[in-house]
Amino acid sequence: MEHLIRFDLLLTRIAALIAAIAVIAMMLTVAADAFSRQLFNSRIPFVSVIVANYFMVAIAFLPLAMAEAQDRNISVDLIYSNLGTDAQRLVGLIVHVFAFLTCCGLTFTMWDEAMRRYTSGSVAVEDGVSMTIWQGYFLLPAGFSLLAMTYLLRIVLGLANAKQARMPLIQDIAEPVSEAGQ
Repeated sequence: MEHLIRFDLLLTRIAALIAAIAVIAMMLTVAADAFSRQLFNSRIPFVSVIVANYFMVAIAFLPLAMAEAQDRNISVDLIYSNLGTDAQRLVGLIVHVFAFLTCCGLTFTMWDEAMRRYTSGSVAVEDGVSMTIWQGYFLLPAGFSLLAMTYLLRIVLGLANAKQARMPLIQDIAEPVSEAGQ
């Protein structure tokens, strides 16, 4: 079981690293474009296209699995916290199955769209020059498939009644140290 967790976390961390690199690249690209406009009165071509079709998509969708691995997704625990351990386990499994199926549906839908864009050779045109943009469409199914894999791991851990099914797979380094831990 530990090997499955490590493999999932490896892929999740790689995707999050790519998203972090995209943030830095986006900042540098936009800053270079602004600098070029002010200093040379000329802009760098396709900056808005690259930012909108590559950087923003990578930043938004690749770290989805990391958010789930850190248990950082939005949740409301009005009733859940009052349930018994077995009921919490059952509710957790049902939610993870539903989330897994949703992510699988989104993965396949986005894959079909990415393949359509690839087949048609989707481009963006700026100042009469075209740039291919179909590659960015593959970032969405990549992000949702990683999220689906993390949910599947949560389902397997839940069925095995492993303690990792009910806790973050990655401890957040930003969490404060408790009084007892000092």
